[in-house]
Amino acid sequence: MIDDAIGEAVGEVVGAVVQHAGGFVVDVVVAGIFSGSTARFFHGVGRRAIGAVTLGRVRIPSSLRMVPRGVRARPRRSDWLALWIGIALWFGLFAAVCMPLAMLLWG
Repeated sequence: MIDDAIGEAVGEVVGAVVQHAGGFVVDVVVAGIFSGSTARFFHGVGRRAIGAVTLGRVRIPSSLRMVPRGVRARPRRSDWLALWIGIALWFGLFAAVCMPLAMLLWG
């Protein structure tokens, strides 16, 4: 009876720790994706992918555009599109390469 109560308490503590750790990981990943340099990386991947798929007919300007001092940068719709395509493509490539490799190693 006491062992069951201790087991339940430990289970609840472990569940809470895993839940908070998972939330922390998601927060760190989202903050990392939308930090300046990482966002530029994904934007670059997305704009190159869009250029390759459309055979160069659609060109999205670089994310390294200069914004005058004191003016807030205003991303265009194409900037957001390139960012999200870059994120999706990068994670898709990661899954396509790493998941089969993990299955082979730990199958």
